Amino acid sequence: MKAIVLQTLDGAQHIGFILCAIPPGDIEGDCMFSIVPDQAELLEDPNVAQLLIRRDQGESQIELSEDRRWLRIRSHRLDDMFVEFQPSGVGHWGYIRDGENVAIGQAQTIHAER
Repeated sequence: MKAIVLQTLDGAQHIGFILCAIPPGDIEGDCMFSIVPDQAELLEDPNVAQLLIRRDQGESQIELSEDRRWLRIRSHRLDDMFVEFQPSGVGHWGYIRDGENVAIGQAQTIHAER
């Protein structure tokens, strides 16, 4: 997995990308955020604003599950993020708040061509 596309919960609008740097065969690495929403109004959404803060912080830690269908992103002083995938590569992203996964949008993996 090289990148993850972030969309709104209904999948209608593009928000940005999570760019992943995980060594082959490993389950931990780093990631960065590229936030380029389709609509300027999305920048006023508090959940998207948190993505902008993550982007400005630079690299975040990322940890994949063994089956690569769930990942956690840790950033300084912010709620942890999660991304869950179905076998098709489509899933949801959101924040872990008070121990609960709160879905904010849809997510889709982008795999590099070999």
